[in-house]
Parts: sequence; structure tokens; C-alpha cells
Amino acid sequence: MTEERGATMTRRRADTRRRLIDAAYEAFSEHGIRDTPVELICERAGFTRGAFYSNFSSKEDLFLALFQEETEVRLRRFHDATESVLGEVVVGADEDLSPTLGRIADLFMVALSADKDWYLLCAEFRTQGLRQPEIRDRIAAAFRYFHAELGKVLVGALDRMGRELTISADDAVLVLIALYEQGLQNYLLDGSELPADGRFVSELIPKVMASLIVPARS
Repeated sequence: MTEERGATMTRRRADTRRRLIDAAYEAFSEHGIRDTPVELICERAGFTRGAFYSNFSSKEDLFLALFQEETEVRLRRFHDATESVLGEVVVGADEDLSPTLGRIADLFMVALSADKDWYLLCAEFRTQGLRQPEIRDRIAAAFRYFHAELGKVLVGALDRMGRELTISADDAVLVLIALYEQGLQNYLLDGSELPADGRFVSELIPKVMASLIVPARS
């Protein structure tokens, strides 16, 4: 009986966290992290402030949980989609990799920011980390983990193609992210819709990626 009660409480707590995270994602997307009151998250989730603070210490703590969940989903999608792409091609040592790199670059960018709302939330999250020393380390660690895992998938894909990076995986990911985010910022500042296949995805990023790889040493 005690075990059943404990399992029920665990499921109930998990359900509470799930509903709070889902409600927060919606509210954060509408108002931003800073301008979303805890009361709004609680109202949309159907819980009291007490339920909120029994699960999360702050809005930032909640967003960190959301970020970790979302990055795991994106990493799985990137890995699975990359495997699908590589399963369709046979790459030789002298073969032109541009088409395959273009498809992998597109998948890489989708893993970073599939939509405007998520990009803006991540940008705000990073900015808060710069301004708030008490959460800076946790935010930095979350982004480091995400980027490191992206690098592992990228290195694995290149290995399957008989290629390797000329710089570290961490540096390669930072270069590609910097290029992508600058292009994305330009679109947003211009008031444009995010392109499904903009020039920085279809042309620039594959070319930069190609410049960072060489045939693998046997």
C-alpha cells in the first residue's frame, strides 16, 4: 500500500511539473520569461503558487527544466534525421559532399531553433545568465551540454562519410551556431518571416562546413 501511494504521488508530481512546463512554454512565448508572472503560469496550468514553488524555485528554474527537455527532443530528432540522410547516400573519398552537407546543415539548424519563439526564448535565457550571476553557471552548463551533444552527432555523421573536422567539434559547433544566429537575427530585425531555406542555410553554412572538413586519415 505504501509503495502504491508513493507511486501515485510520483505520477501526480510528474503530471504537475508537466502541466506547469507546458503552461510556461505558452506564456513565455507570448510575454517573454521576464514579463511572465508566476500567477499566469499557475492560472494556465490550473495550480496554485504553492504547487509552483514546490516544484520550481523560480521562473528561471522552470525554464531551465523546459530547456533541458526541449534540447533532448531536438538532439534525438537531429540524430535520427541525420541517420536517415546518411542511410540514403553512399559517399566516396572523391565525391562531392555539397548535397549531403546541405541536408545535414539544414537538420543542424532545425535542431538549434525550429521557430521564432524558441529562438527568442533562448536568446533571453542567455541574456539573463549574463545579468544574473546566481543562475549563470547553470545556464552556461545547459548550453555547453547541448552544443557538445550536437558536436557528437556531427562528428559521427562525418565519420560515416569518411571525413573529419580540421578543428575541434566544440569550435565547429560554435562557428556554425554563430553564423546561423547572425543570419536569423538579420531576418528578425528586418521584420521578415523566417525562411524555410534561406541563403545562410542552403549556401553559406554548407560551404563553411565543407571548409572545416577533410578526408579522414586512415
